[in-house]
Amino acid sequence: MTVEIEMRKVFMLALAAAALAFGGTAAIADNLQDGARAFQGGQFNRALALWRPLAVQGNPVAQNNLGIMYLDGKGVPQNMSEAVRYLSLSAAAGSSLGQNNLGGLYRDGKGVPRDFGRAMQWFSASASQGNSAGMYNMGLMYELGQGIKPDPFRAYMWYALAADQGNMPNAVAHRNALWSRMTPAAQQQARQLSVNCKRANYKGCA
Repeated sequence: MTVEIEMRKVFMLALAAAALAFGGTAAIADNLQDGARAFQGGQFNRALALWRPLAVQGNPVAQNNLGIMYLDGKGVPQNMSEAVRYLSLSAAAGSSLGQNNLGGLYRDGKGVPRDFGRAMQWFSASASQGNSAGMYNMGLMYELGQGIKPDPFRAYMWYALAADQGNMPNAVAHRNALWSRMTPAAQQQARQLSVNCKRANYKGCA
């Protein structure tokens, strides 16, 4: 099965709640959403015009979005240094979206030296906030033994938690594949890990 980093492009997640969670205003939320609609419609220059000022002012969601634009070269020339810079700012400010995407750069060695330990750090920070992409990537790290000893139980746990969030077909596929290879006793153990982590609000599960 092909495994890929879940780079959750945040133009699809730039919702009002995300803006307000970081002390933003309704106007900022509107600009984030207008930028998301522009990006999805291929109007990259308009998205850039809406997001760049917010990113410069320190909005973590806009910083993440701008980092993705530099990563993909959409609306701006592709620039890995700028992608890393903006995603790092977003992640450091506590955005689970930026944390997941920065983790993806470290895992893939894009714009930074490959570092599974730092990838794990950022995926874990993202997952602990309930970000489904961060959870999925934690599952991959545990399944593949990247930066940590392979652990099919914790891999299953993170895949299951990500799948519970919805719209995560890769997580569902990996969860089901691991489940099919487990004994009934192992299945019970893996399921209980998922239950315990959810009860703990995803904290201290890594």
